[in-house]
Amino acid sequence: MRIKMLVTCAIIFAVIGVAFGFAGTVQADQKASVKGPIVMVYVADMASPAGSLVFSWLKVAAEQINESGGILGQKMKVIAEDCKGQPNLAVEAYTRALTNHNATIVSIYPRSEIVLACEAKAGEMYPDYPHILLAIGSASDEITYRIVEQYDKWKFVFRDQITVSARVPIYRDQIDFFHTLGVKKFALLREDLTWTESIFNAFPATKYHPAILSVPDYAKTLGMEVVYQKALKYRAGMYSPIFEAITASGAEGIIFIASDGNDTDVVVRQWYDSSARDLHMLLTGATGARFWERTGGKVIGVIVGAGEIMPLLSGKYTPEVPDVMETAEKYGLQLASPVLYSGYPDMFLIKKALIKAGGADDINAVIKALEETEIMGPQGLLKFETTRIPPFFHGAVFCDINDPTKYAAQGIRSALGQVQENGKIVFIQKPFEGVDGSIDYYKSVSELRKTLK
Repeated sequence: MRIKMLVTCAIIFAVIGVAFGFAGTVQADQKASVKGPIVMVYVADMASPAGSLVFSWLKVAAEQINESGGILGQKMKVIAEDCKGQPNLAVEAYTRALTNHNATIVSIYPRSEIVLACEAKAGEMYPDYPHILLAIGSASDEITYRIVEQYDKWKFVFRDQITVSARVPIYRDQIDFFHTLGVKKFALLREDLTWTESIFNAFPATKYHPAILSVPDYAKTLGMEVVYQKALKYRAGMYSPIFEAITASGAEGIIFIASDGNDTDVVVRQWYDSSARDLHMLLTGATGARFWERTGGKVIGVIVGAGEIMPLLSGKYTPEVPDVMETAEKYGLQLASPVLYSGYPDMFLIKKALIKAGGADDINAVIKALEETEIMGPQGLLKFETTRIPPFFHGAVFCDINDPTKYAAQGIRSALGQVQENGKIVFIQKPFEGVDGSIDYYKSVSELRKTLK
């Protein structure tokens, strides 16, 4: 009897043990099936207004994606790595993104020199750390050369910006505007970058596109003259002597071509207090986020790319991206062109591609999905070029690749606005049919300055 009881107890304990073991296995399997977040690491100069602004929008986009169920049940997470605008620090940040944060996507904003430095490092690390490199707002044609020449090695690199040659019409439009104002002589400043150097020089004819005149040579065809020309270091900080030299040159206006991360607010304050203060001033790459407040209103009269106010047109263009106006209001965010053209809609393109790829585990599938995916963003169609010729491949589709001076149907030409009373930006060109804008709305800087209290 005693032996029978012992056998019975042993069987019971064995069954219980198997049951607990099975339950433990189920728990372990369930735990293993719960994946961590899909990580995007954002490398940028976080001290620059544009750098921090884009990061805020990326985080909000991740929150919106997560609230709608994530990506096949996985959350998205965006982490910032500050490179302070320096290529060497950016390479270190890029390395941390992969080794410390296990990033699936590393996005870099916006300077081409930083992207090119990181691209070289990424090629070394990719075999051990498969991932996507997404260049946000970088225009240098060189970014695409590696992808075309050695696709299998560099196929993970994408760029959401248009090529340098496709930007030429933007600057021609700006010179046309100065010409309409009656400007004969003007100063041409540029941030000392790879892509701006190309704009100052002629594009030779290639088998991909015809020759393109440089910006100064185009001005000559209109009877205009560039009387002062200078390349400025990134966030140089001291511009007053330059403005004095511009005044001495006899220039009637100034065009400054800069990246979004530059210290254009510092430029504006020093221009306002210089002898060039009454000259026409046109800034490209001027981020509109709190520009009025950051300059204490001294930005009044400045001409900026009206991408800063394009969100007013966003509603009909955003069936796959949350409305930017509503998002800005809900989360207390500022709107600016780098948000609308790239950073924010990029997140929803990535979401759609990851779902198409079945998740983030197979990077080759993600690359293929990114090549095939498109969405409608705040500024129109967003997709990557798949014709394997430089400098277009894996860049945003924005122009006719047979003639980059001709924009694609969804492309946006230069649309200029002027900062007027109380920081309101007024269209001084008609950007679209049905949207009010006219050169008649332009006011002289001296007239507008009188409205400042």
